[in-house]
Amino acid sequence: MTVTTRRPSLTRRLTTALFAVTSLLTTACATERAVSGPSLPGNSPVSQFKPAAFIADVNLRTGKVVITDPTVGTSGRPTLSIGGEERPNLSLLGGEAVRLVPSNYTASAPGAFAPNKIRVTFDIEIDNKLPGVKFITPTWPVPPSAGVILFPLDFTVTTTPGGTTGGDGNVIIVEQPSFGGIEPSIDWNGTRSAGSGAPFNFFNDVVCTAGASSDCFRWEAFDLEIQPGGRSTRHTVGFDIDVTVAQFRTRMIVAADLAPAVAVAPGSISGVVTSAVRGNLSGVVVTVAPGGQTGTSAATTGAYSIAAVDVGSRTLTVSNLPAGCTAPAAQTVIVNTAANTVANFSVTCTGLPGTLTGTISSNVPATVLTGITVTASNSGSPLSGNALVTGAYSIANVAAGSGTLALTNLPTGCTAPASTPYAMTSGGPVNVNIAITCPVPTAPGYQYNTTWTNIAGGFVQLDVRIDMRTFNRPDIDDVTTSGVTGDPITLAELAILFDQTRLIYNAAETANATIPNPRLSGSATIGANTPGRLNVLNFATGAGVTGNIAVVRLVFARNTGGTTGTQVGTTTTFTNIASRQAGVPVDIVANVVNLEAPYILPAPLP
Repeated sequence: MTVTTRRPSLTRRLTTALFAVTSLLTTACATERAVSGPSLPGNSPVSQFKPAAFIADVNLRTGKVVITDPTVGTSGRPTLSIGGEERPNLSLLGGEAVRLVPSNYTASAPGAFAPNKIRVTFDIEIDNKLPGVKFITPTWPVPPSAGVILFPLDFTVTTTPGGTTGGDGNVIIVEQPSFGGIEPSIDWNGTRSAGSGAPFNFFNDVVCTAGASSDCFRWEAFDLEIQPGGRSTRHTVGFDIDVTVAQFRTRMIVAADLAPAVAVAPGSISGVVTSAVRGNLSGVVVTVAPGGQTGTSAATTGAYSIAAVDVGSRTLTVSNLPAGCTAPAAQTVIVNTAANTVANFSVTCTGLPGTLTGTISSNVPATVLTGITVTASNSGSPLSGNALVTGAYSIANVAAGSGTLALTNLPTGCTAPASTPYAMTSGGPVNVNIAITCPVPTAPGYQYNTTWTNIAGGFVQLDVRIDMRTFNRPDIDDVTTSGVTGDPITLAELAILFDQTRLIYNAAETANATIPNPRLSGSATIGANTPGRLNVLNFATGAGVTGNIAVVRLVFARNTGGTTGTQVGTTTTFTNIASRQAGVPVDIVANVVNLEAPYILPAPLP
């Protein structure tokens, strides 16, 4: 009788296809981008990824290897069970992308490397079956080394009880039982350098402790790139098994990203960094991830530009912001080959302090303005500045935002607005002019006065009047006009000088008839033959008129020197001013007191 004992085959051919974890930047074939791995603390990734792994069943008795494809869900693609939910694993490729080619299978004698152990080794080459796409170092899971990575996800012994079978009574076949332990051998040696290939945690990003984690795997690094239709260099891997093991199963993963085999022209990113309060920001650094390229916003324009950015989805963040500014949320953009992508950033900032300037004016030109204190409420402690002889003041470091101005140390008898509002823009300067009211001198004489008004269209209006109520010559007969009794005026002939660098006389706007009564007449004669000088002639018929008599209304346009905050005024020479006594003209020039007022040009009306 013959007894045949089945032993493991010493040679076998392993033909299998595994999957690659991929993040395809751009390629002609239809693939999806890699999805970040699930959070796995305390949960072995083996159970998570088993449905997505190719299964290699190794029978040492027969020398046969049977490959089973990954579990296929309703989508027709490999799936993962994450949180109890089956999801299409769109970032994993199956046998359509990868083929593993084994060769040079060996099995050592028992005890050759360790007591009661057999070391099974074989060489593996990785084939790339994809056209136009190369395999490169994976970005997920994070690899322990550069290159395409192969590692055994798990390995189990197929346990059988053994037994005997008989033929015609002359032959008995003894089936040895299969049981015992298995583990990857040091033939999984990483980069082939000393100590390389030790267990590495591919999924949980924690340090591997011997015997403490099922998430750590030995590994083998293959070529940095495997070209389309190409094959990697050959590497040896192996397993140490108990002598009682007759069958085992292993799941192995090929981890690789995909990239176009032909270089793709990069793109660029540009934009501006602005603040609604401060305007364009300079010196702000914009960073691209992944990639790490940076661009810095330029002074004045706030523009930045980043060249040579790889195509695909990129995340932009800003840093190096000015004090008082808060970084906006990151932006995700798509960069296309040889094209520019625009990404602008709006930054929230507090306003910068600025300088508050202006001029104090009085209705009485001779008022002494020196020493008047102007105080800004500010957002912190109030800030003050003193007016100069010209009435100009300046207050530095006024916080951005709204506030009010108050005046103290006013000349005797003068009054100012209780508060004057201001709005400090970021960095300033802001100009705010303030008019105070002072007592009019009671000099003997008819008061000649001027009133300035800013009117629509950017024009400035000047009204000229003589108040015949402020003096009484006993030799002149009084008249009554509009219920007012006083000395009459019958004629006014004046020479009015003005600064033509700041004002331009507009003859078309002399509408004397629009001046409210009392007035000399409905129309005045204006002569403007000399630059900067207007000759005015106006007269009344009959016995004349009395009261605060309007002589003429003049309208000017602003010249380039007549900007907001500029002080303007006139100088009048009285050529002839007459009254009447018993029908006879009386010259009253010597009795006229000149109270011409200066004027600060405010912001133009629309």
